[in-house]
Formats: sequence, C-alpha cells, structure tokens
Amino acid sequence: MKKPEIPKNETERLAELDSYQIIDEMEEFDYDFLTQMASQICGTKISLISLITHDKQWFLSHHGLPTRETPRDFAFCAHAINNPEDVFIIEDARKEERFYDNPFVIGFPNVIFYAGVSLINENGYPLGTLCVIDNEPHQLNKQQIESLKMLSRQVMNLLELRRKTKKLKQVNAKLSNATILFNESQRMNKIGAWDLDLKTGVKTWTDEMYTIHEVPKDFDHNKEKGVNFFHPEDQHIISKAVQNTIATGAKFEVICRLISAKGNLKWVKGTGSLWNSMDENPKLIGSFQDITDIKNAEEKLEEALAKNEAIFDASTQVSIISTDPNGLITEFNKGAELQLGYSAQEMIGIQTPQIIHIKEEVENVANELSQKMGRKIEGFEIFAINALKDIPETREWTYLRKNGTKYTVLLSITAIKKEGKITGFLGVAIDITEMKKVEKEIMSLLEITKDQNNQLKNFAHIVSHNLRSHSGGILMLLDFLKEESPEIYAKELFQHIRNASENLAETIKHLSDVVQINLGTKENRTPVFLKPVVEQNISSLLAMAQKANVTIVNDVPDHVKVSALPAYLDSIIMNFLSNGIKYSSNERASFVKIEVEEKNDFIILIFGDNGLGIDLKKHGHKLFGIYKTFHDHEDSRGVGLFMTKNQVEAMGGHIEVESKENVGTTFKIYLVNEKK
Repeated sequence: MKKPEIPKNETERLAELDSYQIIDEMEEFDYDFLTQMASQICGTKISLISLITHDKQWFLSHHGLPTRETPRDFAFCAHAINNPEDVFIIEDARKEERFYDNPFVIGFPNVIFYAGVSLINENGYPLGTLCVIDNEPHQLNKQQIESLKMLSRQVMNLLELRRKTKKLKQVNAKLSNATILFNESQRMNKIGAWDLDLKTGVKTWTDEMYTIHEVPKDFDHNKEKGVNFFHPEDQHIISKAVQNTIATGAKFEVICRLISAKGNLKWVKGTGSLWNSMDENPKLIGSFQDITDIKNAEEKLEEALAKNEAIFDASTQVSIISTDPNGLITEFNKGAELQLGYSAQEMIGIQTPQIIHIKEEVENVANELSQKMGRKIEGFEIFAINALKDIPETREWTYLRKNGTKYTVLLSITAIKKEGKITGFLGVAIDITEMKKVEKEIMSLLEITKDQNNQLKNFAHIVSHNLRSHSGGILMLLDFLKEESPEIYAKELFQHIRNASENLAETIKHLSDVVQINLGTKENRTPVFLKPVVEQNISSLLAMAQKANVTIVNDVPDHVKVSALPAYLDSIIMNFLSNGIKYSSNERASFVKIEVEEKNDFIILIFGDNGLGIDLKKHGHKLFGIYKTFHDHEDSRGVGLFMTKNQVEAMGGHIEVESKENVGTTFKIYLVNEKK
C-alpha cells in the first residue's frame, strides 16, 4: 500500500480548511441530501463528503457507511486532492498497486470502486472530496461524471455559504456588543446622541435622549420643537448655536438649563457639527449630556472652598501658616495674627517661620535631627524634614510673639502636593499652654491613682490571706466541735453556722478574684497555645461530663496561639466548659463543642451547646452581672460569668453571646491573636 502524498501547499490548505470551522460539527441535512443524490446518480452503495485534515479524513456526510472518520493514510480521498482538477477514478482497487492491500480494500467496507471529485474552495485549495464507492468494479459515464462535478460545486457553495454566514453572525455579534457598550456608555455617562436631517427636518434620538428629557420611548419628538424643552431664559442660547453651525459650519458647544417632561430642572451640555452622509444628505449631528450632577458638585466644591477660606480666617484659636518649598510664608491666617501679634502683610512673602521660634530651641532640635540622620540639618529643613518624606510630624514648640512673650504650641507640619510634587508646606499650631497646666494636674492625679492601686493591692492581699485565714479558722473550729460534740454539731443552728461559714469563705474568694482581675496588665500576657489548655480542662471535667451525659467535642486546631494571661485563660475555659455541662438539658443528647475562628487581630474561641439556653430579651442586660443566676441549679452562684467577662476584657478581648431558651447557647470569646 502506498501512502498518499502530502500536497506542497499543505500548511495553507489546512489553514483554509480550519477557516470553515466545520470539523467535528453535527451532521446537516443539506449535505446528506447531496450524498444521497450522488449515490443514486452513480449507482453506488456509498457516497461521502470527505474533508482531509492533517491526520484523518472526516466525513461531513456519509451515505451508506456508518463510519464518521478514518485515518488519512488509508484514505483514497487523500490521493484525490493531489490532482484537484481531475476526477480521481479507481475502477478496481484490487488491481491497483497503490490500493490492492489497503485495509479498506481487503476489509470493511471492501472498497473496489472509487470516484472522487475534489472540493476546491474559492481560493483554489482542495479541502476534500465528494466521492462514490462500491464493493464491486464499476464505471461512470460522462453524464454521471458531470453530475458528480456539479454536486461537488454545490457542496462547496454550501460550505462557502456556511462560512460567510458564520462570519456575518460574528460581525453581527460584535456589532450587537458594540451597540450594547455604546448604549451602556451613554447611560452611565448620561450622554445621548442626535441628528437632524437638514433636507427633511427629521430628527433622530438615541435611547438616552428620551431618558434625559424624561419622555417615553414612543414619544414623537419630531412633532415637538426641541427648543421648547429648554429653560425660557436659555432657549436663545441653543437656537443661536444651531443657526450659526448651519450657516458657517463651525461646531458648537453650549451649556444650558433644560426642563424635562416631568418638570425637573437639569443642566445639559449640547454639542453639534455638520456632517455629510454617504448619500450626500447634509445632517447636523451632536451629543446631549446631562451634567446636573457635575454642576451640583461644582457648586458644592465652590461652597466648600468658600467655607474652607472662611474657616482659615475664622480659626482665631489656631495658627495656620503655609509656606513655599523654601519656607517663605505664603499664607498667614487670622488666628496667627491674633496669637503672634504680626499682621499677614508683615509676614507673607517676607518672612520664614523661624522668626516666631526661639533660637536655642531650634538649635537643639537641629542637633537632635543631625545626630539621628548622620548629617547636618539646618535652615527650614529642621521643620520640614519629615514632611519631605511624607511622614506627618507633630512636635511641641515654643512660639515667640512679636512683643517678646512666649507660649507653647503643638505644631503639625504636612507637605502640600500637586500631581505628586511638593509645592509647599502647611503648619497648623494649637496653643496648648492651658493643656500643659492640665497635664501637670493629670500627672498629680496619676500619682494619687498609683497610690490607690497600691492600696487596692494591699486590700487584695488582706482579703486573700487574712480574711481567708479567719474564715478557714471558723470552719476548723466547727470541725473540732463535730469531733468532740457531734450531738451539738448536728443541731440545725450549727448547720446554719456551718453553711454561713462556707458561704463566707466562697464570697471572700470571689471578692479576691474580682479585685485581682484589673491588676493584670498587657505586659503580663504571654503566647499560649489554645488546644492544650482546652484539653487539660476537658480532662478535669470529664467525670462531671460523664455524670451529666454530656459529649465534649474539641475542634481547636493545634497551631492556634493567643496572647493571654495563662491563669485567666485557664479560668475562662473552665467556666464556660463547666457551665455548658452544668446547664445541659435532660430532654436530648447533650453536647458542648469548642472551636475557633480567626477575625482580624482576634482568635474567636467558641463554646456551643444545646442546653437549657437563656432568654436574652429578658436577661441579656444582666447576663454578666455579679451574683446573677438564670436557672435553678444547686451550684449556681452568679459569679462565673461576671469574673470571666472581666478577665477577657482585662486581656484586651470581649464576649458575644447567642442563646435561645431550650435550644442552646453559643459564647464567642474574642482573644488577642498571637501572630505567627
């Protein structure tokens, strides 16, 4: 078997074939009709429309043969396209050296007779063939051959029509998309377009023109003079502009007021120019933009600028001084005039801010900056060095008035920029003389507070040690009484004393805990892995959970780390776990689930249960109050949530709660995230 030769223009031929975008497409009836006709005319069992790709022949239509494609190496059609001008006829393939051992000759479909006419496109490339096949020797007469050629041309006509139709659809799709984009652009920018036929006087509007005029799409604008929509005082502006363009050909652009069909006043910008269309019919075309929002913004900007100017001059308690890049004063507000005693005329364009500074103070700051920067800092750079780097700077300075008196200010200096380039500096100075006096008073109060905190610590020690020792002594004496005089101890009065003593001991412990809460500071927090603390507390409460038939689920990942006081964290987890177990429901299989979420700078530790729940509408405002309880439970004391809330807040976090009575409760504890 001899493989078919590859045409010299194969690359170009394949590119042409690809341009039809038909390979592997669904079969179409029009092509099947032509193969049926070819088979009937030539008296053969099989007729095919074959397209030759780089590695296969693919059948656009296959009459009498179920196969949709075959390898190119075995294809008779691949031979036929090498001589596209001739009809390729093999009367008996068994006698042909090229085909006698071809798999399609010695096997299915037993090709004995073959006749193929090349499908040549309008650019002269053979794409494949229209062929007829039989499993016995055959001959075609002249009329059959001519009919086969005619059918092949019809195949190409259909292919060309399909390609052009597809291209037309693509062009139409692009045009449709462009139209959509054009309309959307007009809508977003509130710009309509119009034209006026100068011969017929007929106007045409785009959709946005109807929107701007606030009329329905079926409004006949040709029956209405367009100028009538304009504000009576502005109608002459648009009329004159249109007339001038028609007379001279000069383009126009005007801004006028328009009154819409709904009576709304709008600002519009209209443009127009002459245009000769392809039919040489002169037209006036233009755009129409609703600029009401822009005009309103301009008015607001002008108003804001006027207010800013008024504020600049009215800020009598603040000195505002602006300079050029070299430090020469360019603005000097009323506040600066009143506080410093200089007039704006004395300062603007004449002096630099150094005139209002104490020389020794400026030199000290210069030395400080020079040491920090490793080079000599002098002149106006002393004041603007950070502003030059886009770093806002606020520093205390002593201002020197014109009369020689001094006062303290807090001066902020920022760079003034235009298009990324520094055009000057703005200095805003606030007189903080009174604030400095208050600062001294605050420092005095801080000292008093420090003493009070020390006293509070002493009180905490007294509570935790002395009072606890006394209450413990009472309980010990009662134990001695129990051993020596059990009959007296058993009396109801002594039982009340015992209970009161135990309650006193517990109250002292709670009071000590509450006092100690606010003594923990941020400096005492350390990085703590969350999961081990949770596991330790689960282990401690396991017996309690088993007794209450509560399942505890720990879904805290190993890597989660928080910044916390370890003792507080342990207490928090113990409280929420024990509460989840303590207030479980006997009506269902109970659980407490612990998991975490990460949100911004916080790790959210979540305790969710399906227990008794709390009516938050009724009790939410007092949920974290001391000695507040919401269920009849023998161990309820109303201290746990109060203490836990204070512990969480002392570590920089907070608590959120969601609860529904007889459904369950979810506590979300926000703890500071210890970043990796």
